[in-house]
Parts: sequence; C-alpha cells; structure tokens
Amino acid sequence: MNFFTTFRRSRPHLFSALVVALVMAGAAVAQQVCPIPPVAPDPPILGAPGTGSLQGVPVPLPQALDTVVKNRPKAIALGKALFWDKQAGSDGQACASCHFHAGADNRSKNQLNPALRAVPPDAGFQPTRTGSGGPNYQLKAGDYPFHVLTDPLDRNSAIIFDSNDTTSSQGAFSGTFGQFFGLNNEACSLETQGIFHVNGKLTRKVEPRNTPTMINAIFQFRSFWDGRANNRFNGVNPFGRRDSNARILERQGDGSIAPAVLDLENAALASQAVGPTTNDTEMSCANRQFKMVGRKLLTQIPRPLFGQKVELDDSALGPYADVGHGLKPGVTYPALIQEAFQDKYWLAPGYASPDGYTLMEENFSMFWGLAIMMYESTLVSDQSPFDGFVGTVAVTTSGIGPNAVGIVNTATQPNFGALTPQQVNGMVLFMGKGKCVACHKGPDFTGAGLNLQFTQKINQESVIERMFMGDNGLAIYDNGFYNIGAAPTNQDLGVGADDPFGHPLSFARQLKQLVAGQIVPDPFLVNPCFFEANPCVPVQDATIRDAVDGAMKTPGLRNVELTGPYMHNGSMATLEEVVEFYNRGGNRRGPISSDTTGFDHSPQWGNNPSNLDVDVQPLGLTAQEQADLVAFMKSLTDERVRCEKAPFDHPALANFNGHADLDRNNDGKLDDLILRLPSVGGGGRPAKGLACLKAFHETLP
Repeated sequence: MNFFTTFRRSRPHLFSALVVALVMAGAAVAQQVCPIPPVAPDPPILGAPGTGSLQGVPVPLPQALDTVVKNRPKAIALGKALFWDKQAGSDGQACASCHFHAGADNRSKNQLNPALRAVPPDAGFQPTRTGSGGPNYQLKAGDYPFHVLTDPLDRNSAIIFDSNDTTSSQGAFSGTFGQFFGLNNEACSLETQGIFHVNGKLTRKVEPRNTPTMINAIFQFRSFWDGRANNRFNGVNPFGRRDSNARILERQGDGSIAPAVLDLENAALASQAVGPTTNDTEMSCANRQFKMVGRKLLTQIPRPLFGQKVELDDSALGPYADVGHGLKPGVTYPALIQEAFQDKYWLAPGYASPDGYTLMEENFSMFWGLAIMMYESTLVSDQSPFDGFVGTVAVTTSGIGPNAVGIVNTATQPNFGALTPQQVNGMVLFMGKGKCVACHKGPDFTGAGLNLQFTQKINQESVIERMFMGDNGLAIYDNGFYNIGAAPTNQDLGVGADDPFGHPLSFARQLKQLVAGQIVPDPFLVNPCFFEANPCVPVQDATIRDAVDGAMKTPGLRNVELTGPYMHNGSMATLEEVVEFYNRGGNRRGPISSDTTGFDHSPQWGNNPSNLDVDVQPLGLTAQEQADLVAFMKSLTDERVRCEKAPFDHPALANFNGHADLDRNNDGKLDDLILRLPSVGGGGRPAKGLACLKAFHETLP
C-alpha cells in the first residue's frame, strides 16, 4: 500500500484537497511533452512533482572527486576545523561567524548595510522605524518589516515606512594587509575612509546581503544569492570556467611542478567557500591572498582551533580533540591535508614558487574549498516532522566503500501523526492556493537545488526556463532565480549583474549570446521541451526578453523557522511577515505592466518594464490560512538542527556581536562585544544543559 492509498483512506477530505493542489502544481509539467527518450520515473512521493522527503536522497558530489581527495572522512574533519577556526580570518572571523545559528546568522547589533548593491550604490544609512540605524545599531522587533503599508493587503497603498538598508552580517575591519607577526597575528593598515564608523571610530563592516543557511546547501546548483559561486570549481575562486586563467599546481611524474586546470562539477559549495576568505568585508584584510592564508594556517598558528573548545564526542573532530582546547598536539593542518588529499597536490620536497611559497601553500585555496564542501555535505537535515509524515518509499544507496560519506539505505512508512491537522492544511495551501511549490519545489524545497543538479544527467528540467510574465509577455530566465518584488530591482540586480570578467551571471543572457554567435564561459544544457511556455520551441532570437534583473536564488525552506531574518535583504523578521508579503503580491509598486521590478539595464539588454515572477500575485489567503502556512513551514524544522545534535554540533566560538562605545586601546576601532557560543558534541545542546535555538524574532529586544 503506497502513501497515497493510505492517506486517502485515513483522511479522505484532506486527500481530495491535496489531489487538487498537486494537479495545480503539476499542470505546467504535464504540458511539457517532448520527443526525448523516456526516463524511468522516481518512486511516488508526496507532492511529486512538487516536494518529498529528503531522506536517502543522494548527495551530489563531483564524479572525479577522488582524483583530488584521497580520504573523504579526513577531508570532512579538515573542512569542519577550517570552517570553525577563528584563526583563518584577519580579524578573528571564521566562516562560522556568519553561519552559526541553524547555518545562518541571528545577530542583531551592527548588522545593517546601506544599499551598496544598488545601481548606483547608496552609501547612506537610513533611520529604522524605532531608531537612528546605521553602524553599530541594535535592531529591535519594532524595526521590522522594512516596508510598511497602510493596508497590508494592497501593495500600492500609502507607505508608512520604507528603508533600503539590509540586515546582514558583520565581518572584518579591513585595512590593507601588511605582514604576519608573532603567532597568529596580522598587521593591517587602519582604513580611515568609508561609512562603517561611529564618531570617527571604526566598526566592523557589514555585508550587503542577508546570510543564507549552509545546511542542505550541498544540493544547490549554484551558490550565493546571485549564483556567482559556479557549479564547477576551478580550485582558485568562485567563478569556475569564467576565469580562464585559474590554475592549481600539480606535481608531474618526473617530479616537476606544472599549472593544471581543475574543473569539478557539482561543486558550487567549494566555489562558494573560497569567496569570503579573502574578501575585505567578510574575513580578510584587503590584498591578502589565499596562499598567505595558507602560510598562516600551515605555519603561523599554534594548532588548529587554538583557544576554541572541541568536545571529545564531536561528530567529526572528536578523535582529534584535545582535552583542553583546539586539536591535539601533532594534529596540524599540514598533517590533515596530507591525509585528506592526493599527494601530487602537496608533496614536492624542496619546491618553492618564485615568491617563496610551498606547493601546499599555493594550492591552499583548493584544499580549503573542497574540504569545507565535504564538511557541508554532511549537513543534511532530513528528519523533520514533514519527512516523517511522508515517509520514504525508496532510497538510493550511495557512497559505498572506504570513502563513504554516510548515506544510509533505509525506508520508512508514512506517519500521519507527525503533522498536526493545521500543518496538513498548510501543506495543502503550500501546494495549491499559496503557489509556494512553484518555486520551493523538490525535497530541498528550492527550485535552485536538487532539481537542477539532475538536469545534467536525466534532463528532467532545464537550467533556463521560458514563461509568460505577469503582463502576458514572453521571457526567458534562470530556473530557480526569481524576482519576487521584495525590493525595487535598482537596489540589487542579483543574477542580472555581471561577473568580474564581464560575463553575465545569468545563464539566460548567456544563451542569448550563444544565439547571437558569441562564445560563453559556462557549460549548461537547455532542453526547450521542458519550457513552461511554448515547449519544444528553441530560443532563436537573441533579442528575446529576459527576466533576470533583480532575480535571486530561491532559498530552501528547511529549518526556515530558525533562519530569519528573511529575504535577500533581511527585511522581514517573522514567517508571518513573509506570508503577508506574498499574500498581497509582493512589495512592488505600480501597475503590473510597469512596476518597480523593471530595470533599464543597458542598450545591450534593453529596458524591461517588469521582471516579476508571474506567480507573485495577490493570493486571497484568510488570516487562518496564513497561520496554517506558517505552521506547515515550521514542520520542516529538523530537531537535530534546533538542538545542534550531530552532525550539526560544533566547536566553541567567541563571535563578534557589535561594539561597545569605547576604544580602550586607542587603535581607532571600537571594542568588540562578544557572543560566546559554547561547544557542543554529538548529543547537542540538551546534553550540555543548554536550551535549543530560537527563531530570530524571539531574540530581538
């Protein structure tokens, strides 16, 4: 007896509503008839082609991974150490400094950025609803949302309050890198210009976009809100093949060292991981190169995670943990790299580059990116009440052998008691009237994730879509990236921007270049037979409208209860505010044919009067239906994430949390306030007598 049969017999009224919702969710797919060889269907799971359980879903990793990684479990341990180690940043910043709370950031002091992504950039802070705002401001519950209307159901009603500032994450003080001195110290100049200061004293800079969770991010086809972290990892930076000069170094058979191209697919998280490390807003002094980071962590620190407590039962680092703090004497980053990676990338006795760096230091960006990707590949939250409710009817076993990452071959039956009646009602709304599943589809609840990973193999989706817009005009766009009218497009172009090499980030715009006979950097497959509009009609007009300006990657919704604030600009504090936003059809202003999602990009791309996702329209949800939707989204929380149980346990972290109004050592910088995160082992916070994590709005004053 399958899920649908059991559910129909046990809850006939809800089953009828669910069938209607699924028909609506799958209507577009049903129209996409295409003359290609049929693919064996996946086992039937709830919501197909909408959503389903994440249990047993194979983690997508590069096919050639083991040509670089020698031992996967060792790489995971190395990646976790690197991710949580404060010594990696110039100013004590770790990757985890912005990804410590259910993989996201729930700090609320010194977390504001003006619209620095706007076109042109807006470097002026705006007041909040309750205070002056700006650097070192303490956000309050009353400051949210950042866009308030006289009538919450009418997007064009009078504006009571609006701000183009974003809630994001504080990072480094910056300044220009000078040299290392002593153990674990970097000399950087004092940055005297800029906007991040209070009364002439510097504060930590704040990123221009809200920090998304890295839990379940392993399923993403591209990373960052604008997708600039490429699916293919070049070992050097986030841009994959876009950087034609990117090279790692490799020892040849005769012992010589030669540049080599690295091109690993399904490695967006490796591409993402190498971005913040040398970014002078996030983790680094300006002009600090990755090989310098390598030299510091390989030779200039006492030992990994020095000064940070690691529990002896830590799920990945326990065997290496010292009884005091950090890792055991003798457990060094060079030793971990030697155990985790193939010898030809680090073993070169006597080798020194022209500027004096070893092979291991020269390739440190590759080790960093792949090791952190391997650690993050273990952070899969597939034990939510929703997963229990739908069960798994078939599980694919993967990773068998000495390098297995730990995918378990089990199958479970649906447990209809796992969700409350209100959550089931919300699930029906999610897949039907609320239109949520149109973008938040798949077991990872994002169209930018697992569905796109498989496009390169079984052709069930296309990385480029064509749809009718809200004004009935045709446009192509990057599948999984949408402009939902959260803020005017001129405040942030998202995937509509260009990379540092002058290429459009958008696949849709690259397709237009291909049609025009130009060469593009990214490899991608386009199957027009899976287009929503005019299926099986290829794109042949290089001037076709695109809907990419202001479009952002669809975030996954698992654990969304804990990952506020919400939207790419962090402008909403609660899920209730998010649902209210969708219920009125977004925050865009003006008529549907020409609203604030439009953007006059350039003569090359044309003036698009609207880039709005067609499904962002007034929904007509009642107050009860809105509450039901929120209740369903809370059913996507994995209690292991909430309580930081393995594999979501972690070392201790003294995290920066805004500043005091003092500069005691007179160094020109306001003194840091510290948020101390205790170490937790496999048993999570309850085993340490600690309360589990709360939602963002519950922590606001």
